[in-house]
Amino acid sequence: MECESTNRLESIRQKARYSDQASRLKKRNIARDVRRLHLDDVVKKLKVPSTEEFSRLSSQLKRQKNVEILQRIRLGLSSSQENITIFLNMQGALYSLIGCLTSHEASVEREAACTLVNIALGTEKQCLEVCQRAGIYLILQMTNTNPDLQDPCAWCIGNLCGAHVSVCKLLMTQGVEDSLINLLNSHSPHVLQSTAYALMQYLSTVPERIKEMCKPNMVQKLISALNHGDPVAEVGWCLFVLSMHQEMCSLLVDQGIIEAAFTVMEQLINEQNLNFSAITPVVRVVMNCVGVVPGTAVQVCYRSEQLVQVTKALLYSPYPHLRNEAIHLLANVVNGASKESLTGTVL
Repeated sequence: MECESTNRLESIRQKARYSDQASRLKKRNIARDVRRLHLDDVVKKLKVPSTEEFSRLSSQLKRQKNVEILQRIRLGLSSSQENITIFLNMQGALYSLIGCLTSHEASVEREAACTLVNIALGTEKQCLEVCQRAGIYLILQMTNTNPDLQDPCAWCIGNLCGAHVSVCKLLMTQGVEDSLINLLNSHSPHVLQSTAYALMQYLSTVPERIKEMCKPNMVQKLISALNHGDPVAEVGWCLFVLSMHQEMCSLLVDQGIIEAAFTVMEQLINEQNLNFSAITPVVRVVMNCVGVVPGTAVQVCYRSEQLVQVTKALLYSPYPHLRNEAIHLLANVVNGASKESLTGTVL
């Protein structure tokens, strides 16, 4: 009798457990289905618009200046050079986009700037057209206090400058140099990243502006930006462009590039996955400075522990170009240090 009562009680408990599990499963399915309601909309947003749809969106922008249309246009621009031509040939489209950039609505302004980033991947003639109409507004927005807007504006300037001398010269007359230098004061890693990219593209295209632009204050800001983490690669390549000029190497050394570079390289080689795109330009900057600035090899030799650690990591790197860079760096250090009587013991 007692055994039958125990079995009945266990049966009731089992049914309660099954009922509770079924209830939880039903609620979970309802919650999942609710989240799936807008899945079609998400898929549609990620689908690249056809040529016909892109033309319609470009025309529609003149009447509806909203984030959704801008996002679809941006996606179309990133997928095809032909779409850049279609957009620029659409009467009033670029004018409407500039209106979005200066709309005083943060989300629309940022999306418009991101759209211009993709348009700036066009030909030199197309970039010049964009610069003539929108350049001054991009530069003006870089003085904005919103880093989410400063970031794509600086990025767009970098794309516009890429190997386009005529565009760089026009941007110079519009005041881009002072705006980019001022952006180096930003505390946002993304803004510093885009600014360093823009400076690298600008100075690579018009190297005659390096001596005029790169004063000690600017160089110090770039060296300080190396310690911000995310923008190391872009800042490194910008510094490398400067180090290709002997006068700039002296300025870099005076502003403390050797200490900053070895600190960054030490951090990079201790990461689980070596960021080769970040460490490559930093190694080259040190290599260039050691090769042309007297006494720099001495500074490097007195950092013997860091030097050994960095070069060892580079020589064992899976990337062939880094192994070559390490050998060139050591060769420059030995050649430079052998001329300095102070380094005999260290070597």
